Amino acid sequence: MNTPSENIINSIRAQFPALGISVGKHKLVYLDNTATSQTPQRVVEAIDRAYYNTKANVHRGVHTLSQQMTLLQEEAREKARAFINAPSVQEIIFTRGTTEAINLVASCIGRDWPDGAEVIVTEMEHHSNIVPWQLLSRLGREIKLRVVPTDERGVLDMNTYRNLFNSNTAMVAATHVSNVLGTVNPVKEIAAEARAHGVPVLIDGAQAISHRAVDVQD
Repeated sequence: MNTPSENIINSIRAQFPALGISVGKHKLVYLDNTATSQTPQRVVEAIDRAYYNTKANVHRGVHTLSQQMTLLQEEAREKARAFINAPSVQEIIFTRGTTEAINLVASCIGRDWPDGAEVIVTEMEHHSNIVPWQLLSRLGREIKLRVVPTDERGVLDMNTYRNLFNSNTAMVAATHVSNVLGTVNPVKEIAAEARAHGVPVLIDGAQAISHRAVDVQD
């Protein structure tokens, strides 16, 4: 007889049909979630329902389906707001993924930076949080990356981070949890230091969002 904990685990696993596949003599164990996670069955079913029953323009129609789809999207926005503890639903913007979101921020905020603007990143960043800042140089300006190193344990050198700020610092872009090392960075401290210098902060929360909600406003 299963224990209550085992029942909970089994009910969660049941939401991921791929985990019922046998590989050789063993049930599939999927560990590549930092690259692509499996989608829960209830999410797939919710998408199916929307496509089959309520697909319509959101916020652009007064007819029944448009109103229903708008309500569903705004309910999802509120759930996302509550989960990450954001002050307002106006702060929740849906994109196709973290990569697109970072590119969107970089292209919008970086267009008015002067030559010599600097972006502080960490040594453990995913390319999605490095390349968008490098691409700003294609707009005809030199954007310099200042990199916070890690020690032999894979932990950020916060003293170096604090010393990287200068009058040219335009942005801090740092990952919350490394997709390679699993290091959990002190994002509250990172954000507080940046705010003390009047510098905006971007936190890549792709690997952290399912585990915790941290207040790193601004």
